[in-house]
Amino acid sequence: MNSPQKEAALIVERLQKYFKPYVQARYTILVVNNTYGHSYNFFFNVLRPQQLTRSIPLRRITTYHLEYLEELIKYIHSLTALTITFKKFGTARWPSNFKRITFN
Repeated sequence: MNSPQKEAALIVERLQKYFKPYVQARYTILVVNNTYGHSYNFFFNVLRPQQLTRSIPLRRITTYHLEYLEELIKYIHSLTALTITFKKFGTARWPSNFKRITFN
């Protein structure tokens, strides 16, 4: 099991390979809760005008604990200013402040 710092650095490193600044483009990091596989999947979404959305897989985190995910998200926020969105978390809440896990 890697530390959240190392995982965040790896995710941001892979993300930077695909990041190419374009005018009017939208870039987001998507975190999907894979309840069947007991993992969290990270994707880099690119939306450019008059093109289809690209969703690039970045990493699959198999440490399936919300405390670990929360630390990982904090480190990713410190390394990048991209918007992070969450899917399939239902009514789950962050362990530190009990707020629902929703769009940032």
